[in-house]
Amino acid sequence: MTREFTLGREERLKSNLSIQELLKHGRTVSLFPLKIYWNFSSDPHQKYPARAAMSVPKRKYRRAVDRNLMKRRLKEAYRLNKYMLYDKLDQHQQKIQLIILLLSDEFIPYKQLEQGMREIFRKLVNKLS
Repeated sequence: MTREFTLGREERLKSNLSIQELLKHGRTVSLFPLKIYWNFSSDPHQKYPARAAMSVPKRKYRRAVDRNLMKRRLKEAYRLNKYMLYDKLDQHQQKIQLIILLLSDEFIPYKQLEQGMREIFRKLVNKLS
């Protein structure tokens, strides 16, 4: 099986209702500098094993330029490491929705953010099994 390192439209969680529901009733996994809110998906039309949204708080990054930079870094780290999650979800025929939240108020180098993404995915995969 070949891996696709893409982050297409159907893989993104965009519905405000889904996001609100996830933040209110979702399970959490935290590992500094990231926090993931996740829950199993109830959407029968979900094509991919996971749908994700990234969030960088305005309270911690006042300037939109800074928030957008950190969101781009989060998306890239997710895009390159989502296979860890997808492999486990495919194995058990599960589908989830998740929101990845950046907790740090300092700029984080990309390498450190990617390492954090890998570690939090390992933790999430352990919770799924």
